[in-house]
Amino acid sequence: MYHLLLVALGGSLGAVARYAIDQLAISYLNSSLAGTFIVNISGSFVLGLLLGITSANHIWPEGPKLFISVGFLGAYTTFSTLSVATIHSLQKGDIYTAAINMGASIVLGLAAAFAGVLLGKAV
Repeated sequence: MYHLLLVALGGSLGAVARYAIDQLAISYLNSSLAGTFIVNISGSFVLGLLLGITSANHIWPEGPKLFISVGFLGAYTTFSTLSVATIHSLQKGDIYTAAINMGASIVLGLAAAFAGVLLGKAV
């Protein structure tokens, strides 16, 4: 039950953080697509960082890992929103934006996760 509550709390905080970043991107960049991109890349980095830290330090308890990875980051990042945003661009006939969004999200997401793992192992 304890782990379930940690995941629920992390998920609620991750969802709020995601919404706030999306609103900031709409306000300052006039783009929810940019908000989704920022969230997915930063979430990839943080998950990679957590993986790097926990792989180098096996003492981390399960609760905090679940809170951050499954709870917070599970609600914070979203592949489904990335997919829908890309489809919206395609429906508007903006193939270039759709391709850049999907390609850059995958490539930079992988790069961010890798950088996080390296940094986490170095900490």
